[in-house]
Amino acid sequence: MKLAGLDPRIKLFLLVGISAAALFFSRPAALLALLCLTAFVLLSGGVGPVVIWKKLRGLFALIVSLFIVQCLFNRSGEPALVLAGVVIVTDAGLDGAVLVNLRLLIIVLSALIVLSGELRDYLLALTAIRVPYEIVFMVLVAFRFLPVLREEAQDVFAAAQMRGLQIKKTGLKKKAGAYVSIVLPVLAGAIRRTEQMSIAMEARGFRAFPRRTNMRSLRLRAADLVYAAVFCAVMAVIIVVL
Repeated sequence: MKLAGLDPRIKLFLLVGISAAALFFSRPAALLALLCLTAFVLLSGGVGPVVIWKKLRGLFALIVSLFIVQCLFNRSGEPALVLAGVVIVTDAGLDGAVLVNLRLLIIVLSALIVLSGELRDYLLALTAIRVPYEIVFMVLVAFRFLPVLREEAQDVFAAAQMRGLQIKKTGLKKKAGAYVSIVLPVLAGAIRRTEQMSIAMEARGFRAFPRRTNMRSLRLRAADLVYAAVFCAVMAVIIVVL
C-alpha cells in the first residue's frame, strides 16, 4: 500500500514506533533488521531510491565522522586494532560506532515517511489524537514562517552585499557585526508579522471556544488498520527473535 494513501495518524504511528525502537534496541542485528524494515516501508510505499539517496547524501560526512570519533574515543573493551603497540580501536568502540550510525540512519529514514503527505493532514491528525489546537496552530505557524524568514534573510544579505559588504574577507569582529546587522532586520520583520497575526487571530475569535471544528475530518479505513497490525506483528517478531 502506498504511503500517500495511508491515514496520517498511521504514518505518525510508524514514525514514532520506528524511532522509539531505534533508541530501544541495543543489538546491531536488531537495528539492522529495523533498518531493512524501514527501507522496505519506504520503497513499497512509493518513496523511490532517488529520493532516499538525495536525503541521505548530505549525511555521509556526519556518519563517517561519528564512526571515527566513536571508535577512537571509546577506550573500553578489548583491543580490536593495534598499531606499534598502541591500541587504536577497541571492540566496544567499534560496536558503539555501529550502533550510533545505525540509529542515525533509521531515524533519518523514518522521517521520510511523513514526506508522503501534506502538512495540513498531519495537523488534522494531531487534532484527532486530542492534541490542543493551540499547539497544532503553533506548529503550523512555525512551518509557514520558516521559509518566509529564510527568504527575508537572503534578501537582507543580498542588499548588504550590494552595499559592498564582503563577509568572507573581513575579520572575526567585523564579521560578527555584519551578521548582527543582518539578523536585526529579520527579527524586526518577524516581530511585526507576529503582531499582525495576533491582531488577525483576535479579530477572528481564536480561542473563543475550548474546541474548534474543522472543514475536513479523518477516518480510519480497514486497510489502515491492517497496515498498522502487520507493522506491529513484524516489530514483535524482531523484538522476540533478535
